[in-house]
Amino acid sequence: MTLKDTFSTRRSVPEARRQCPPGPRARAGLLVQISHRMRSRGGLPGGAYSQLRNWDVAGRLVPRLAPLLLAISPCVGLPGCFGFLEPAPSTERHFILSSLPAATPVATPSRTLVVGVSPVKLAAYLFDTSLAVRKSANEIEYLPLALWAERLDSGLQRAVAANLATLLPTDQIRLSDWRSADVSVEVYVAIEQFDVDPSGRGNLVAWWRVLSPGGENTLKSGETRLTREGSPPDPDPSGAVATLSELLVDFSRQLAKAIEASLPKKG
Repeated sequence: MTLKDTFSTRRSVPEARRQCPPGPRARAGLLVQISHRMRSRGGLPGGAYSQLRNWDVAGRLVPRLAPLLLAISPCVGLPGCFGFLEPAPSTERHFILSSLPAATPVATPSRTLVVGVSPVKLAAYLFDTSLAVRKSANEIEYLPLALWAERLDSGLQRAVAANLATLLPTDQIRLSDWRSADVSVEVYVAIEQFDVDPSGRGNLVAWWRVLSPGGENTLKSGETRLTREGSPPDPDPSGAVATLSELLVDFSRQLAKAIEASLPKKG
């Protein structure tokens, strides 16, 4: 029975004092106030019920918490003692596709050949920000800690354009909207497959078209299927990203040959 119950039933103050757990001077002072109030008016001073109720709860909880408080008290103030409460450091890694070194062009740049590279279209499963691993013909797994540092469609467009600038006798590559009079040919690419399997084998399947300025005529078109052996994506996905980058270089080489074959013959 709490002290509130005691006074609500008009029990004597001595009996209430016996039910209240021993405490500091503040508790004794409150009990004196209660005694005087009951003698003069027959009621409790304002706030007495809530204070006594809090003391009653604390009197039951503190003894139960005492062993725990004693156990952790030596750790208070020591650095790293509560390290288990700190968030775990992030182990995410972010990757981009690499391209051929721009410092080693295979031909002298020409100002007359200008190539427009359209944004690359992707299969829907490649929209995820994580590296895709093909576990079977119809099952894809995404590595949660291996992330693309840029949108994959933007990364593919950037890498293809950089590769073409090295493989073709020009450094004039357009990535944004262009006027038909500003380019010699337009390149459109759709990626159907771009992933690795658990063993590290990379696969690229793409459809591509080389169009005349303004897209009036299809100069060249085709489907490319490429594979490369590489490092398993787990536990280190950097090898798998390198394999995909090499596949893209192989694809860019085929695309560069198709572009050169579509240009008018000199002489």
